[in-house]
Amino acid sequence: MNDFQNSGTVFRPARRMEGVSESATLKLNAMVQKLRAQGEDIVNLTTGEPDFAVPQAAKDAAIDAILKDRSKYTPAAGIPELREKIAARTNGQQPSLAHLRPWKASDIVVTNGAKQGIFNALLALVDEGDAVLIPAPFWLSYPEMAKLAGGEPRILQTRFDEGYVLKPEVLRQGLREAQAAGKRPRILFLNSPSNPTGGMFTREDFERLGQVLESEPAARDLWVISDEIYDRVAYDRVPFISFLEACPRLRERVVTVNGLSKAAAMTGWRVGWTVAPESVQAALVTLQGQSTSGINSVAQWASLAALDLAEEAFADQIRQYRERRDLVLEILSQSGKLKVFPPLGAFYAWVDITGAMAAGEDSFGFAERLLRDGKVAVVPGTPFGGPGAFRISFATDIATLRKACERIVRFAG
Repeated sequence: MNDFQNSGTVFRPARRMEGVSESATLKLNAMVQKLRAQGEDIVNLTTGEPDFAVPQAAKDAAIDAILKDRSKYTPAAGIPELREKIAARTNGQQPSLAHLRPWKASDIVVTNGAKQGIFNALLALVDEGDAVLIPAPFWLSYPEMAKLAGGEPRILQTRFDEGYVLKPEVLRQGLREAQAAGKRPRILFLNSPSNPTGGMFTREDFERLGQVLESEPAARDLWVISDEIYDRVAYDRVPFISFLEACPRLRERVVTVNGLSKAAAMTGWRVGWTVAPESVQAALVTLQGQSTSGINSVAQWASLAALDLAEEAFADQIRQYRERRDLVLEILSQSGKLKVFPPLGAFYAWVDITGAMAAGEDSFGFAERLLRDGKVAVVPGTPFGGPGAFRISFATDIATLRKACERIVRFAG
């Protein structure tokens, strides 16, 4: 026993950790690995990671950077060449805004994945007790990061039959309720295409929300964090649109977050970024400089090459995602107890299981039963704000998806 234990002192985490949950995805993956080690044939559909190879141009650029010794510290906000390229790409997605006031390299911070970009924005903008408005279902890290930043997550409900799109009246009510509770409405999260539902906002959807943000007194100090990490993974009738393309007048109150993990299958390279107005940019750079400093230098040069690729270079990936999505919908629809939301983007299927859960069971219990008895790993919906659902990722091959979905249908009945 060491001196610390002898002293009788009990370790207590900092108060900021109170109420912050561990990742449900990581917890389930640990269970999957344990069962596989015991010889179980488990199909794992939990991880949101593209199974495609990193573009060859990015690999070549990384090798070239290594051979040229481009391995020293970079500026905290990223190499100028990459920041210029990101600004140009963002301007291309926001032509209505770029026509008036285009983004520049100085408006960009290159981060360790989009996740750090979101966390940096929260730390820069949120004071203790501020309200962070999060439409549900949501990416499970939004509320936990809001808590770590000192904010209070306030959940705004969306509906299956409305495409999981946040409605203006729900936003207005959420703003007013937060203010009535003595909380300053400070952040609104928007994510299109959505993780976990695959839902997408149209231009008109965003415009209606923008009108609320401009007219509602309770929204006076509110910022939008627009998570656009799945921008390239969009399918049929709803094309991707950046929030600021629809609402350019809100330029000074929006942080756009993006990256290459999903768009170029570069998950392990950890390259994301924020695009933000001058008023908050200095704070974002300071946070980056005092936490991680500049991200991996080789990954930055590889990302520059990935961003040089034409959209046509990714057309086959989108075709395969669409084929996988259609297969998942076809097979899971054979169960009368499952209700699948047809994703318009991203690579997830959001499945309503209220008709398949046992009495007194929640989504965690269903997912554990499915893992144990059905031999398929899915992520329960509760951490995403959907307690009667689960999420599966179809970022895997057709044969694996077919086997998994057939097992789910047999299990659900």
